[in-house]
Amino acid sequence: MTFLRGKAGWVGLGALLLNLGLCALAFAQDGGTRTDAKTDFITVYILGGGGFGFIFLLPIEILSIATIAAIIEHFVTLQRDKLVPPEVVVELETLLDEEQYEEAISLCEASKNYLTNIVGAAIARVGEGYEAMKVAAETATEEENLKLLHKISWLSLFGNIGPMLGLFGTVVGMVIAFSKIAEQQSSPSPSELATGIFTALVTTVWGLLVAMPALAFFYVFKMRVQRLSFELSNVALEIVERFKVAEGNK
Repeated sequence: MTFLRGKAGWVGLGALLLNLGLCALAFAQDGGTRTDAKTDFITVYILGGGGFGFIFLLPIEILSIATIAAIIEHFVTLQRDKLVPPEVVVELETLLDEEQYEEAISLCEASKNYLTNIVGAAIARVGEGYEAMKVAAETATEEENLKLLHKISWLSLFGNIGPMLGLFGTVVGMVIAFSKIAEQQSSPSPSELATGIFTALVTTVWGLLVAMPALAFFYVFKMRVQRLSFELSNVALEIVERFKVAEGNK
């Protein structure tokens, strides 16, 4: 999960603090006027009512933090200037114009990004002619596009797992609630059942809160990746195309 490494780790920490801050605010608004520990915000919505509820809520809460971190990281990194720094493009084109191919390869290896990975793969086969370079560039383009799709696919995974975890917690809660009915000879009071069922349903709420933004932003970033990959692959292929012209002039 590359979005949780390096600077993105600080993003995840910020998301965690934001999550806890929102919880504290909601608790101040909701719990400040309530004295029943079983129904305050923290106990129900963060601890799942205690007991088995917290066991099912914890992975969903972690998933929500990872989702926030991924969304913020994608907004920062899935930009044209981040994927292909303009200064690198200028320097690379200058080296190619001067036919300094070894230096161009060194630049591609030192500045790894979408463009340099494609152009570097092509330049490495400059001695084999334009057709070999074109094939290498097309193969590298497919690999780079696949990397971008893999990068955002985590959001799709989070969006699909969240509701399933929530539903699983709810079903287990319902099973436990109805098992109490089976164990007691007399009918249990509505309050006894309501507490367990209410706590169980909280897991479904959390699961949906993870799924809705995760899936929505997945499709937003998917469209952005498709647009960027189309634009940037054309830039890379235009750079490689100059070798066809040079080969034809020989």
